[in-house]
Amino acid sequence: MHIPTLFSQVPSDLSILPAMEGACNVCRAIWSGLAETEVSNSIDLGSFDEALSSSCPIHTPLVQRFKDYCRQPDATVGKDMIASQDVGTVPRSKSHSASMYLSLSKLGAIWKLLLVNRTSVSNHPGNGRILDPDWADVDLLPRWKHECVTAHGTKCGNPLKIWPTRPAWLIDVERKCLVPGHECDGPYVAPVLDAAVLSTLQELNALDTPQMSPYVSPMVRHAMYVTSVLGERYLWADSLCITHHDRASATHQLQLMGAIYGNAVVTIIAADTDSEEGLPGLKGVSGSHKLEQEVVPFREEQLVVRNTDQFSMVSGTPYYNRGWTYQEYLNSGRKLLFNQKELHWECSCGVWHEETTFGVEVDKYINPRVHTILAGFPDLTSLNHTISRYNERELRYDEDALPAISGFLTITSRSFSGGLVYGLPEMFFDRALGWHPHWKHTNLRRRVESQRSTDIWAGYGEAMRINNRQTYIEETFPITEWYAAHSPTADTSERRRIRSTWFTDRETYKDFSKPPPPGWTRHSASTQTPFRGEPLLYPDGCGEFIFRHEKMADPDEEINLWYYPFPVADISESTPPVLVDQTAYLFCETQRTHLWARRTRSDDPFRGENILQLVDAQKTPVGLLHLDDGEGHTEQPLGRQVELVAIYRYKRYSKKWDEADRLYVAVETSENMAVLWIEWVDGVAYRLASGHVELEVWNKMPLQSISLVMGL
Repeated sequence: MHIPTLFSQVPSDLSILPAMEGACNVCRAIWSGLAETEVSNSIDLGSFDEALSSSCPIHTPLVQRFKDYCRQPDATVGKDMIASQDVGTVPRSKSHSASMYLSLSKLGAIWKLLLVNRTSVSNHPGNGRILDPDWADVDLLPRWKHECVTAHGTKCGNPLKIWPTRPAWLIDVERKCLVPGHECDGPYVAPVLDAAVLSTLQELNALDTPQMSPYVSPMVRHAMYVTSVLGERYLWADSLCITHHDRASATHQLQLMGAIYGNAVVTIIAADTDSEEGLPGLKGVSGSHKLEQEVVPFREEQLVVRNTDQFSMVSGTPYYNRGWTYQEYLNSGRKLLFNQKELHWECSCGVWHEETTFGVEVDKYINPRVHTILAGFPDLTSLNHTISRYNERELRYDEDALPAISGFLTITSRSFSGGLVYGLPEMFFDRALGWHPHWKHTNLRRRVESQRSTDIWAGYGEAMRINNRQTYIEETFPITEWYAAHSPTADTSERRRIRSTWFTDRETYKDFSKPPPPGWTRHSASTQTPFRGEPLLYPDGCGEFIFRHEKMADPDEEINLWYYPFPVADISESTPPVLVDQTAYLFCETQRTHLWARRTRSDDPFRGENILQLVDAQKTPVGLLHLDDGEGHTEQPLGRQVELVAIYRYKRYSKKWDEADRLYVAVETSENMAVLWIEWVDGVAYRLASGHVELEVWNKMPLQSISLVMGL
């Protein structure tokens, strides 16, 4: 056990010290980490046996409760971790709650701890709350909304700058009926009819009548109540407000879903339940939500273990696995979440939780990537990450792969010159074609609609934005021209040319003899701070200057720097989307060859991942393939011959690893040919994987020219 005999830092508010007067050093150190935000030292308690050998009646119950938790099956802790020799706590900070770890060095199981606020004690440092196990504290809802509207204003009202949109129909929660959206002046909240039912639903109090009850789910009824609590009158719910009997109207409304969520004053998200369960925990409206909180006594104080953290706010329930819910979450400026049986408010500026005192923010994470794109930056890395997370979600019908995210793609198209085709930005088209799953272990099943893939792409970005934590960057060089059409047999006159403008304009962006475009400022590259002393990476033509844009001018954000300036779209609510015909077939003139693909050696760092090694006829390694779905190829024999087609050339700038010194010591470059492993179906090529072959090897191989017809 490693506990300092004196406090490493004196609490700024000395009035809190009497709470631990006469307590042992361990208790005083733990208390300081719970009550103060300026304590930096973690507390190593040693093993569980060491920590529990103390006769202290204050902190040993906390350790015992944590040990019991670690032994539960849900904690998924291995036996080796239970024997940890450095169980400990990490103090609270201004932005994070205090934590208790199974191992300070290896992490493992964790408790996020809040000191319960005692309202009877003046200036009490606690920021946690013990909640009613049956009923949600809905009085927080109008307070959260008022705080967000008044303090954050337009930053949260319409952060994605979506064009004004009114749904065709809204639920009037006062009159309890449907009303035409264009007749409603006020804001609205967002969560199989025939024409006759639609007409009836427009009658006063129709939603309360027994004959209409089959059309009004518990979720809608509970959302109507929450809308009233928020002080709003109108609610949009797709089950009632999209008229599915009118196919043309329904199609139009589905296309507007992204804008509908973006224009809502707040979106109600039921992350725990489905439409038939509704929203438990609304006193007098729904049943108990049966909340359980782990409360641990700490002398006269109480500690509460958080039920949510950064990860459970974006995963862990069926809601976060469904494909159709992804764009509603992304497009909503303000979100009221029923998650882990508690209430949460998330907007563009803050994240608030029912289990914390009003206004407190702990363990906050607001995904910056969508806002980077919607600020006008055609950031391929941000788009890649966003679409990658969507690809991991589930859809009941394969043909929904594109529609389920089309609203988001329509909104983001305004930042990418030329728009997007199946999620592929035309201005980066060559690069985007080389997409692969974001993680080496991710399996993407091909979704099929009329015998063609409707997967959305993912992959690495182009060298634009500076991130000194990256171990390499890449620049793309096109090798062919791409065309698109609706039919694989389309004549050349029926094909549309796709223009990858980024690569044709890139050298003009690197002309530093000219003043930077509006909004950009130039800085000396010598002002950069290397990550852990590692060498800095620069693409060709860069290295003397770095650039910052006024839309991303926070000096504390190290990744708000760019290698060179480029045009940034000026997006407003009146900026229309870039609508591109979603053509399913591609055409180009390129080259192909055959190599052999095999699983990597047992000592290879890629072993066990969806990576195949490419080898030539002499079994010499010459490249790699990243499988879209590794599970579909696990039984293939070693050395399977594969057909490869070239799609672009790229240059990689990498940090060189020195094994002896265990650090990156220099920068090295390499050139590769990006390739696709393809299979043929009725004369159309479909991808099985993407990868690369060393350029020098590729140029020496027997290559065959081919007029490629490829299905997306």
